[in-house]
Amino acid sequence: MKTEMSRYTLPREPLLCRSMLMTCGLHERRFKKACEMGADISTLDLEDSVPPPRKEEARRLILPFFNQPATGRSLRTIRINCLRTPDGLRDLLAILDSGTRPDALFVPKVESAQDILILQEILGERLPSTIFLVLIETAAGLCAVEEIANASPRVRALVFGGADYSAEIGTGMSWEPLSYARSRIVVAASRAGIPAMDSPFFDIEDEEGLRAEIQRTRELGFQGKVAVHTRQIGAINEGYTPRREAVERARRVVSSIDQNNGQISVLDGSMIGPPMLLAARRLLALADKIEAFAD
Repeated sequence: MKTEMSRYTLPREPLLCRSMLMTCGLHERRFKKACEMGADISTLDLEDSVPPPRKEEARRLILPFFNQPATGRSLRTIRINCLRTPDGLRDLLAILDSGTRPDALFVPKVESAQDILILQEILGERLPSTIFLVLIETAAGLCAVEEIANASPRVRALVFGGADYSAEIGTGMSWEPLSYARSRIVVAASRAGIPAMDSPFFDIEDEEGLRAEIQRTRELGFQGKVAVHTRQIGAINEGYTPRREAVERARRVVSSIDQNNGQISVLDGSMIGPPMLLAARRLLALADKIEAFAD
């Protein structure tokens, strides 16, 4: 899809997105604290957690918060309602009319690249630096995920919405029924050069289950996960942070190939070439981003 992007040029720098904490837009007293809990992304929600009769109330609470100085280091985000609904359009108009400048919009139920282009056109030059975190949670969205991921430089992450997706196609949320969707989202994100974040783990009490799912999704290629409770943030951040030994080996891989003038080398008895070098450099870039976030 050919688009006019000259007015909307944003560098696709690596986005740190190990964890995203969701907070209901009606819980005003939690807003500031949510941004200080250590999640890489803090999202105030206007969608699922806010019943229809209270959408306007949530807007009145959320928008002034984003005009206050940021505390903590989280990326501050608003999850708007679906763009194909009146509430989604009201959300955008309220954001523009209030002069609010969120770091990002978390965009639910995206089903085509056109959804992103319409959003971009509505925001125009008034919010030139606001990026998009795109939620893939329908069968239509999954079928178009490659186009969606490449629709605009503002798209900086894909997020899997497993609950809505599983409800639509009529499966449970165990690993096997969702493995195809997860794999396709990761591949689309990788091709677009952006990270993918996994669906929330809804059993707040099951830390062992959370850690097991983090490991499986990390091995699949996800770089982060949505948290539904503050107690999940520590495990999620830890799970998607490269291990010290992995970072050290990545440095050795880069050093070994550099010393061999870019040619295939042997390290610890294993052959290393361009794919291993690419993986090592990506891991080191992530480690540097995490270190900078912590400082």
